[in-house]
Amino acid sequence: MALRYPKNPHFNKLAMRSPDYTGWQEGCAHDPSLLEWEGTYYAYSTDTFGAPGGYQIRKSKDLLHWEYVGSAFSLEGSAPRYKRGEGKNAYGKLQAAYNWCVTNAREVGYGVCTRTDGSMSFWAPHCVRGTDGKFWLYFCLTGYFGGSKSCIGLAKSDRPDGGFECETLLVQSPAGWSTPNAIDPQVLFAEGRMFLVYGSYGMGIHLIELDPATGLRKDPCTYAEFSSRTVSFSEYYGKRLASGSLEGGVLRYHENVPVLENGAWTKKNYYYLMCSFGSLSSAYNMRCGRSEMPEGPYVDVNGNELVCSTDIGTGNKMLGSFRWEEAPVDFYCPGHNDMFTTDKGVNLISYHCRTNYFIEKGLSRSNNFHYLYLGQYDFNSDGWPVMNANRYALEELQPVGAEELLNVSAGKFEAVLFTQGVGTVRGKRVMLHADGTMDGAYSGKWKMYGERYIAVETCGDEFLGVVMPAWIDDQNVAGLTITAMGRRCGMALHMNSTNRI
Repeated sequence: MALRYPKNPHFNKLAMRSPDYTGWQEGCAHDPSLLEWEGTYYAYSTDTFGAPGGYQIRKSKDLLHWEYVGSAFSLEGSAPRYKRGEGKNAYGKLQAAYNWCVTNAREVGYGVCTRTDGSMSFWAPHCVRGTDGKFWLYFCLTGYFGGSKSCIGLAKSDRPDGGFECETLLVQSPAGWSTPNAIDPQVLFAEGRMFLVYGSYGMGIHLIELDPATGLRKDPCTYAEFSSRTVSFSEYYGKRLASGSLEGGVLRYHENVPVLENGAWTKKNYYYLMCSFGSLSSAYNMRCGRSEMPEGPYVDVNGNELVCSTDIGTGNKMLGSFRWEEAPVDFYCPGHNDMFTTDKGVNLISYHCRTNYFIEKGLSRSNNFHYLYLGQYDFNSDGWPVMNANRYALEELQPVGAEELLNVSAGKFEAVLFTQGVGTVRGKRVMLHADGTMDGAYSGKWKMYGERYIAVETCGDEFLGVVMPAWIDDQNVAGLTITAMGRRCGMALHMNSTNRI
């Protein structure tokens, strides 16, 4: 059977921020997370300057093109009410969150997010369909950028596109970095249980078990009890999953992942933890670990638990800053992702990505525009997720053999091989030959096995991955892509075919 390739997705042209926030499309979508409901996909993202506060919501029918819907919380005209303490029964019922995070600008000087005038800026949401039939939005609010005075709460709505109202706060963290930072919530239903993953920098990523019937904490712990030492640190803040300067944790459970061990295929169940490492605007990159238990430990290919110091650390590096050889647009500081499986079983990673394109064209002095990107992921024969570095274009996973790989590509590929460094990795040309050798910028061996699995030996490591059809946007053509993970280095290898179909 002939391979099926994606058609031209006609992605919207990337644009800088404009005054008309309703026309931003994929632009200015910081920290996106996804929800599917009744044939429509919704993306929820951090408040962005120039749009109404209370979380931007976008929707899509095809996962390729997105349009603005509105705000999750109706905050227009709410600032005076919150300033006066009148937000308990109106405008999203967020008074408790506001009271916890409100910060006087004179105390910190800059970067205030929850202000004494009653205004707020929300970060990194996650929305799921709850067991009560409502939509559960896990939100977070912080006092000021670079601080830990934050909180996470649960708000509910009968609709996915807004009208959310806060029910209660789940986790609160004071200023001073003496506790985990209570931001970046992500939730997971798995094996009859429910979990909240959260945390950013400071003390890293933590896990709290929730009650799947209500979406609230399974335990009755409150911050007042922690503050009075009635409950312990670990009882209130939960289990630490990863340490150091990382954030944006997302936890996903996959059953029956095929794994090749000692020449025989078996199936295993894993929890996968992804998070982002490094400076937001210069070094952001996406890392992954896994565990057989939700509470961990989460380890990478070398068995090291996830930890980050400054901009580098452990964890398999799935994506960082890179640029295909002749591409006009780079992928810069990708991160803060969601792992999402559609109702049809397509595994996707949504993430925000910057670009230096507008700086290089002399149109801007900033790369502070975050675009909503999606990439399909699969699993290599070691059971590790490997991610298509090309934007999702409705491609289908399907069997691919060595003969087809060479026939389609003529053996010509462009390769991106990540390292622990945080600079932009440039694509380099390689050639795959029918005798199983590879030369060019990287030399070594390659072989295919199973339905679409591939092993590439180069640079003193073996990279295991899969071959996928893809839309290769910088060439404006359909082709094949290889996405693999080093068994020793824990770094991703991405390869795009360079000839036309």
